Amino acid sequence: MKRKVLALALAVSCILSMTACGGKETVAEPEVQETVEEAEESVEEATEEPTEAPTEEPTEEPTPEATEAPEETEATEETEATEEAEKPATDMPANLSDDIYDFQVSIDGTVYQFPMWYSDFEALGWEYKGDSTQTLSSNQYTAAEVWKKDGYTVYTSFANLSMNTAAFTDCMVCGITLEEYNLKDCDWEIILPGGIQYGVSDTEAIKAAYGDPSSDYDGTNYYKMSYEYDTYNDISLYVYKDSGVLKEIEIQNIVELEGADNSVDPTVPDMVKNYQAPAELGTDLYSFNVEFEGNLYTLPCPVSEFVANGFEIDENNTDMEIAAGSFGWVEIRHNNQNLRAIARNYADYATVVENCFIVSVESSDYDPNFDLVIPGNIKRGDNEAAVKAAIEGFHYETETSDSGYTYYEIYDPNESKLDSYSITIKEDAVISIEVENSVKPEY
Repeated sequence: MKRKVLALALAVSCILSMTACGGKETVAEPEVQETVEEAEESVEEATEEPTEAPTEEPTEEPTPEATEAPEETEATEETEATEEAEKPATDMPANLSDDIYDFQVSIDGTVYQFPMWYSDFEALGWEYKGDSTQTLSSNQYTAAEVWKKDGYTVYTSFANLSMNTAAFTDCMVCGITLEEYNLKDCDWEIILPGGIQYGVSDTEAIKAAYGDPSSDYDGTNYYKMSYEYDTYNDISLYVYKDSGVLKEIEIQNIVELEGADNSVDPTVPDMVKNYQAPAELGTDLYSFNVEFEGNLYTLPCPVSEFVANGFEIDENNTDMEIAAGSFGWVEIRHNNQNLRAIARNYADYATVVENCFIVSVESSDYDPNFDLVIPGNIKRGDNEAAVKAAIEGFHYETETSDSGYTYYEIYDPNESKLDSYSITIKEDAVISIEVENSVKPEY
């Protein structure tokens, strides 16, 4: 199995298809662990278990009729003991691993290996209860997807680690949650590597099989043991305090399976074809128009537009192919200056970097030293009064540091604060300007 782990550096947007069942909310790991634990602490504590010490009954003088009773009782106990001895032990599936980090579980005699393809999971008799026509962009995942089989419910996660957008039906099932509420009265035998069994094994047995957990949590209603191989590769086991045995299993293993669609399509997206450079710079700071090295652009702007205006792509420092709905780095060069910027692929297929959009440009007295002008004709070297006159009527924030730098941040209050113009002033002169806008174009 190719172990391509979901990259945290990517701007992963986690799509949650949350399903509440019986008042218990299921949420995505890893960021909400405390939320789950705090929520479950608020649940009313289970009634304390009665003591197991038997009450001794008084002994009566045996009558002649009663003298045969002990013999009958002994025979019954002997029969029960014989039946107990003859009762077979739990059958371990031959293909079930002994290693917890193989991310396997045997359910009703079938060994599940995570991740597995949606179609393979469905073929085992499970019915997906959500909208299977939904899609995931590259390097996205979901949680709490509901499946049913034989009247019982489990939750799974979906992930798409391919280069292209995929329908749920083409994604991987990367984990499963098996828990007491949804499996009440279920007679499935659920076994983990090393013979740890749902509804049977206790804390000591789990630790004997797997060692001390990577982390644990001692809650009001359960003791949680988490065995963590890596980010997004972990197993959490819950021993409930009312029963003293394992009553919840969470498996997550988000790695790439062989067979994912990693094809790259160089076809120019319509969004790139429909881009048009602005006719003038203007004075509207919310337009994200810029004049960069003598040419006009509106950000975000196709990489190919910069190339058409004389910029060259530094292939050694550029992600030449970018996954669907994702981003990479591009470095372009002009007049002996290099601009390193994020290039976003807004298409639903993987494509070459020329078909992606640069979302930011910058200029500084230091590096890079490009000619950059923004609406209102603001440029490096302007004094603070000129900046204030140009930004009047626009939303901005300002701050002055102890070292004498003054910073202006101009952004549309109805949009993300990250999409903005950043201006730095030192000794009453603009020394740097940065412009960023990553909002997907509508054309």
